[in-house]
Amino acid sequence: MLGKLFLGFSLLGAEWVLYVLIFLSIFSVTILFERSFFYRAALGGIEEFRRALREAVNAGQWDRALSIAKSRADAQPKEKPDLESAMAVALLSERDKSPEVMNELAQDHVVRARVKWERSLSLLATIGNNAPFVGLFGTVLGIIKAFNDLSQQNGGAAGVSGVTAGVADALVATAVGILVAIPAVVGFNLYQRRTKSALSEAEALKSFLVGKIAGGRI
Repeated sequence: MLGKLFLGFSLLGAEWVLYVLIFLSIFSVTILFERSFFYRAALGGIEEFRRALREAVNAGQWDRALSIAKSRADAQPKEKPDLESAMAVALLSERDKSPEVMNELAQDHVVRARVKWERSLSLLATIGNNAPFVGLFGTVLGIIKAFNDLSQQNGGAAGVSGVTAGVADALVATAVGILVAIPAVVGFNLYQRRTKSALSEAEALKSFLVGKIAGGRI
């Protein structure tokens, strides 16, 4: 009885799987565009900010450095923060603290911003890893349906041609699954690498500021 139940489910064919893949495709493309806009907003003008901040700190102009950091932090969209300006504000505002305390303060701001930077990336990875299997599942269902249709006929050329046509239709699901997975995987790798690069830059700026602040006390 259980076998008949699964057979009945299989006879639905692969068409509904294609609709699932289309939905996943639209969903992943939406995430790709949203993340692209996010990173563009978060990273806009970041190079100029780093250069101006480092110049002010190297010159010992702490108040100017703090003003530069605050200006950028206040201008950043709340939901699209960079990884450095709020951290710089925290460090420059607490220059009297020990290096250990400053490191913890900086890490707090970086971690909170990192959560927003990595948002939805796991969904892209999930779609990229599993879309081909969803497509393969549709193909298997389509092949089962094709051979079941053949068993209901008397055979002959018409039956064979019907099976081959059904198998060809079923293979479309695998192709669509791979097509859905490719941009999701590419986008995930690109955005993850961008996040790692930004984290490295934030770590470099944190080390620079903590070192300069600690050195200024000597």
